[in-house]
Amino acid sequence: MAQKRPSKPNKSMRQRVSFLILVFAVLGFVVVAAKLFYMQVINTNFYQSKAAENQTKDLIITPMRGTIYDRNMTELAVSATTQEISVDPSIIRDKGKASVQKRTDANGKTIDPTDEEIAAAVETYQKKVASVLAEKLELDYDETLEKIQRKVSYVRIARRVDADIADELMQALEEENLSGVYTTADSKRYYRYGTFASQVIGFTNNDGEGLYGVELQYNDVLKGVAGRVVKATNALGSDMPYDYEKYVPEQDGDGVVLSLDEGVQHYLEKHLEEALNDYQAKKGVCGIVMDIKTGEILAMSTKPDFDLNNPRTIPEEYTSLLAELDNLSGEEYSSKYSEILLRLWRNKAINDTYEPGSTFKVFTVSSALEAGVVEDSSTFTCGGSKIVKDRTIRCWKSGGHGTQVLGQTLENSCNVAMMDISALLGTDMFRKFFEAYGLMEKTGIDLPGEATGIFFDDPMGEVDLATASFGQNFQVTPIQELCMVAAACNGGDLVTPHVAKEIVDTDGNVKQTISTEVKRQVISEETSDLIRTYLENVVSQGTGQNAYVAGYRVGGKTATSQKQPKSDDSLRIASFIGVAPMDDPQYAVLVMIDEPQTSVKGGGALAAPTVGRIFEDILPYLGVEAIYSEDETDRQEITIPSLVGKSVEDAEAALEELGLDYRVKGDGDTVTDQLPVAGISLQPDNKVVLYCGENKPVDKVEVPNVSGMSIEAARQQLADYGLYMKQNGIADWRASGASVAMQQSPAAGSKVSPGSVVTVAFGNAVTSQE
Repeated sequence: MAQKRPSKPNKSMRQRVSFLILVFAVLGFVVVAAKLFYMQVINTNFYQSKAAENQTKDLIITPMRGTIYDRNMTELAVSATTQEISVDPSIIRDKGKASVQKRTDANGKTIDPTDEEIAAAVETYQKKVASVLAEKLELDYDETLEKIQRKVSYVRIARRVDADIADELMQALEEENLSGVYTTADSKRYYRYGTFASQVIGFTNNDGEGLYGVELQYNDVLKGVAGRVVKATNALGSDMPYDYEKYVPEQDGDGVVLSLDEGVQHYLEKHLEEALNDYQAKKGVCGIVMDIKTGEILAMSTKPDFDLNNPRTIPEEYTSLLAELDNLSGEEYSSKYSEILLRLWRNKAINDTYEPGSTFKVFTVSSALEAGVVEDSSTFTCGGSKIVKDRTIRCWKSGGHGTQVLGQTLENSCNVAMMDISALLGTDMFRKFFEAYGLMEKTGIDLPGEATGIFFDDPMGEVDLATASFGQNFQVTPIQELCMVAAACNGGDLVTPHVAKEIVDTDGNVKQTISTEVKRQVISEETSDLIRTYLENVVSQGTGQNAYVAGYRVGGKTATSQKQPKSDDSLRIASFIGVAPMDDPQYAVLVMIDEPQTSVKGGGALAAPTVGRIFEDILPYLGVEAIYSEDETDRQEITIPSLVGKSVEDAEAALEELGLDYRVKGDGDTVTDQLPVAGISLQPDNKVVLYCGENKPVDKVEVPNVSGMSIEAARQQLADYGLYMKQNGIADWRASGASVAMQQSPAAGSKVSPGSVVTVAFGNAVTSQE
């Protein structure tokens, strides 16, 4: 049977196939054209930028962050030039490939290296670079190698590398003939004085952005504007130096001049640290020094604090904080560590609220005077308590204060009188003055994180008004309370507190001045005059006697605040706000001691003497002249002359001329040693010891504990140990009760050289409870 021959495609079929091919070709062309139109017309910016990314390398130049100064242009925070270390992995790969040697066979024919040989050479080169980087920069080798092996043209290896280390690194790479590592100018933040004003100055993150304090508040001023270097690169990502390069210079940041004074800040921190340790303040202490006429903050501190150069490290000296980490591990340890750091970073002066207690009585009296509901001669009787509605509210002095004129109610810090005064004022007027004094709003201080006070809902009840009159059952911040007292003493002006004074350029030229801002006048000059008189009497003869400073007219108000639960007597805040000099008030000091672990917790016992010691240091430093009374003049210190080598007769004559008593130990006609040594300053009641012949003082003595002793008993006790006493605080002749030793430095048990001076602060045992 014959097979059929396959049929050939006829002309019609060929035409159909050709047509279909043409249709598909046209469709393909349309799709490609549409895609090109989309890429080149509709989305041209996107693809142009992608092309630019592949053809250029963009390097950021970090500007120098501006300097932070104190008011006298002392540098507090500075940026130093360092180096950023980076690598170009594409160049490192190229160098590794180039290191492979070509071989020749037996016939002299060149043989190209295999892919395996090239890969091995590249890896060897990468490992050499990683090894040098890890060693010189103290980095993890494996992490460094991983960065070098990335398929990119730029990887940052390290920032803020000191210049000398960067130089050592580049020299080591050159000796090993290694390439692909680069240095770029960078900067590192340094804080000159470590813990100094740490919560105020604040710190930056690893990228140089402000995280806290002034560094955050004025970050836009300080950080400057980054520069750029744009370079052309080839397909492998390597630089093409002769093809294209664009340089945009960086702009360094401006400087911020603070109103802080380094000297005043030093004295504030010194005495706050003493208060923290001596009174074992469980929740810390804080203090503020402010110019009451301008609102400038001369000093602000919270203790415990931290080192700005190591803000994420708990200082070793705070053993009680470190003890909280004992027996913790893992997530629990990390969580507690972070919690402690946040406490150290917290600026209690503006971030915390508290019941102000009796310092608020300044508000009650000044508001009532201004409203005209009381006058200077008004009298109030305290029997120890007052019944408001069905509630008995007691005065801090259980026996009562009897009948008092208006000024005496502040001197005695009488709760009952304050309740009577606030009742005359009424809830509406009370709230009006509360708002006028700025206590229902933030002060506007130029620091981040300022808290807002907590006050009663409107309307206030009678009991609310009564307890608020002496500073209970509502909360304010320490800076709010200080601004209120400042307004009451400066003539009535409520000023905005501020820590920045000027903005300066890199050459120190002033670009902006932060001037005084008066929000409003709250009380009249006449009312303010009376308040100043009352507050001076609080220190001269009232509950604030422990803030007395010889030669200066100091005023102020004590407070002992309650915390929740109020039934727990250990939960107290001792505070004092002092103002000086009262003939022309210029400076106010607030000290707050949170949960002191002492038997006596009153603001008069703890905070008032601390403020007094601060004033004793800062007023002479600030150029305020001391004017001494006759009694104070008799207590002025005398500088001991050098008596060694003199005859006993001449030495005795010199001491008698100075009005100093003395005694002689040993035999001989010549002074061979003396206590105290020359240059030490002593008050007149101390006795100089002259040594003759072989007689010598002992090497070390232990400081005895004089706490609770009278002035004479403490002086004699120290003298028995061969030590001398410098008397601070209130003297018997000024006190309304017996003065007793309340604080001493060096502390009892310390080992010191014989003849050393022990500073003992005396306070009024009667008035220290409030």
